[in-house]
Amino acid sequence: MPVPDLADPRPPYLQIADDLRRQIRDGRFQPGERLPSNKAMADTYQSAPETIRRALSMLRDEGLTATQSTRGTFVLRPVADPQPSPEFVRLAAMLDDVAGRLGKVEARLAELESPGSAPR
Repeated sequence: MPVPDLADPRPPYLQIADDLRRQIRDGRFQPGERLPSNKAMADTYQSAPETIRRALSMLRDEGLTATQSTRGTFVLRPVADPQPSPEFVRLAAMLDDVAGRLGKVEARLAELESPGSAPR
């Protein structure tokens, strides 16, 4: 799928940032490696230089890249898969438990509402 994808409602700079982030995560760009020039990326993504600058600004803000004014933009670290917080894991387990109990209640209710069922 081309980036930016005109069918995607997100702004092109977000799509480009996501694509660059994916390439860093997949090892296409290694820590310490210089990214292509803004002009080269503008040509690759068929986007305006300002769009590329906005995408790179996002990656800089996330600490994935650093830009040196005369040298270019460099990868600082690979993108790590986010780890869920312990609180999230606990809440997800609780939600699974509640969903299981709700399923049992719904099944029992359907059983009681079915024609010919005798009350217990």
